[in-house]
Amino acid sequence: MAAPSEPPPAPSRAMPTITTVIPAHNAAPYLGACLDSVLGQSGPFRHEVVVVDDASTDATAEIAAARDAVRLLQLPVNRGPSAARNAGIDAASGGYVAFLDADDLWPPGRIAAGLSVLHAHPDIGLVFGDCALFDDAGERMASFFADAGLDDAFWGDGLRIIDQDLKLFRRNYIPTGAVLVRREQLRAVGGFDPARRLVEDLELWLRLARICRFAHVPMLWQHKRCHGANASNRREAMALANLAVLDEHWRPRRRALRRRGLRMRDYFAYEYLLLGDLRARAGDARGARRWYLRALRTAPSPRALYHWLGAWRGLTPAAPTAAGKS
Repeated sequence: MAAPSEPPPAPSRAMPTITTVIPAHNAAPYLGACLDSVLGQSGPFRHEVVVVDDASTDATAEIAAARDAVRLLQLPVNRGPSAARNAGIDAASGGYVAFLDADDLWPPGRIAAGLSVLHAHPDIGLVFGDCALFDDAGERMASFFADAGLDDAFWGDGLRIIDQDLKLFRRNYIPTGAVLVRREQLRAVGGFDPARRLVEDLELWLRLARICRFAHVPMLWQHKRCHGANASNRREAMALANLAVLDEHWRPRRRALRRRGLRMRDYFAYEYLLLGDLRARAGDARGARRWYLRALRTAPSPRALYHWLGAWRGLTPAAPTAAGKS
């Protein structure tokens, strides 16, 4: 491996350079294990690891700086994961970029497997694998692909994803920590939207889906840690951010997308019902009625009417409106 002071060689089939970007904010309890899993990746590539400390107030920077093989970037103020990842992309010398949150882990061989796909298929700009959840006790839960029913029938092909952009409007099927993407594609679309702190990954995938092909691999490429600080635990904020992203990308393309068979009315109505459920459980009957009424107006259905009338009678949903999205 070349000394850190030497300029990196131009990416080639013999020795490509991979840049792994790890945004980190107050991640001291988990960052060491994360870096162990990243630095343990091996294969026919040079590996550049960039930790972007997003104005942490704990020992995050010190833990990253103590690793000789890690490059540390420090942001003076907290700017969120999108800006932190963009800083890593801007600093990347690799022709390929991977992402991992500072509290998550990689299984061995994840980078080498992704690189082999991109080398074998020059038309593919982004490849991703499966993700499994685990808790602080180390217990592993069902994989994302299995839990979401992402099988061959969903993908439409054993490697490439058929109608990749249409499918993203129904489900964000790409785990950010299980991605390997060509840097030129990231730069072509401008990276992550720095103004977004939630659902920023889906927004980027929707832009990338218009300029490059995606591929999936039925292998576990990410272990995602579940704990109380996860951004994804903020269900209402996540639902609102998801709606905002979908609406932003749907409106300017709705005619063309409809011609391709995509209908979003029922999906939006489902999301409004979910938001109504969350408001009802929070004791906000007025807010619940507002979301249920919006669902009823968007896609009239017995379910929407039932929940709207129930909100007037003070009934609180005992469970989510639906088990999943279709």
